[in-house]
Amino acid sequence: MKNHSFEIMKIEVSLLPAKLWLLLGAAAFTFLFANHSGHAADFEEGFRLEVSRFVESLNDDQRALCIHDVVDDRRWEMRYTGGKRSGIMISELDEAQRTLMVKILSMVLSPHGWKMANAVAFQDAQDGGDALGKYWITCFGDPRKGDFAFRLAEHHLTVVHLELKDGAANEFGPILLGSNPATLWEDDELALMNAWPLVSDVNALILGQRAIATEPMNRDDGVAFPSLSVEAQKAIKDAWGLRLSIFTEPIKQRINQLHVQRGGWAQSRVAYYNEEPIKRCIDGGRWDFKCGLPGMVWAFESSRGHIHMSLWASAP
Repeated sequence: MKNHSFEIMKIEVSLLPAKLWLLLGAAAFTFLFANHSGHAADFEEGFRLEVSRFVESLNDDQRALCIHDVVDDRRWEMRYTGGKRSGIMISELDEAQRTLMVKILSMVLSPHGWKMANAVAFQDAQDGGDALGKYWITCFGDPRKGDFAFRLAEHHLTVVHLELKDGAANEFGPILLGSNPATLWEDDELALMNAWPLVSDVNALILGQRAIATEPMNRDDGVAFPSLSVEAQKAIKDAWGLRLSIFTEPIKQRINQLHVQRGGWAQSRVAYYNEEPIKRCIDGGRWDFKCGLPGMVWAFESSRGHIHMSLWASAP
């Protein structure tokens, strides 16, 4: 992806360690969520403040590891696999610093998102222990001085919020979600499976061709969303709503605004790939899905034997 001159808060969250989950369980997280789910202007000010507090909590050595150039291309890295990232490992943070991180997440993730984030982290931490400790935190730019991107990154969960210091955001993401084995994200998977019989258009299925979740949707793939029946349109919109349900209201509003700016449902196309979506991935289903419009796509991929999902909008 090309360089971008604005700030992106990129959270590749895969959850808090068990110790913090015990300290900040569902009830506590819901309390934090309720105190951060206000108006857009309050959200913008509060988010920058909380990320700045987190940066201030780091010592000089930690800060040197954490802060990178705001135009670094790694801000837009779409990578599901685990491994070393730029930044500082969460296992190197103390409890106070981790608590500040939780406050940031509570501004972005809904209680449902928090629940799913924990499920992903603990699934990836197959050997138990500190589920989030292997993840990395990076600030591309300094939130105390100007544009910045805040990222928690490692494996199978990337939650991204885009924020500009001045003007309106014109891109978002990438959001990367996953599950291996494919036991998570069942509601999202079933919503797309249930939509398929209502689509009832052979041109919406591209047999034998996989759809990579991190790649744009081909311009002519599938069928135009407005050509679908009212029932099929509602089913696809319901699946979209599920995808956004992991976010707080200010984040959902941002994403929907970008969707409208790109042309909304009138310019969207819908396609299923590889095979008919009649079985869940965990039961042997190997199908993919994309719904895209110019510069924006949301996808579900299970053809590789586990689940990858994405949502992102690039700059025009």
